[in-house]
Amino acid sequence: MTMNTNINIAFGKRVAALRKKQKLSQEALAERCSLFRTYIGAIERGEKSPTLNTIEKIAEGLRVSIVELFKD
Repeated sequence: MTMNTNINIAFGKRVAALRKKQKLSQEALAERCSLFRTYIGAIERGEKSPTLNTIEKIAEGLRVSIVELFKD
């Protein structure tokens, strides 16, 4: 089931932008977060709505604060 909502799309774009800024592949970020690469891809496309625990893992994987993930 896909969940393409505005907040999911915006969050996914932000994750992708931060990941690319750090020159990380989806696979490298997924490894840092202990998540699957396909799940990172689905988040970046706005297809998945991550839980708070997953958001925390992504922030840690990107080495940014959770707040940073929601900035424009």
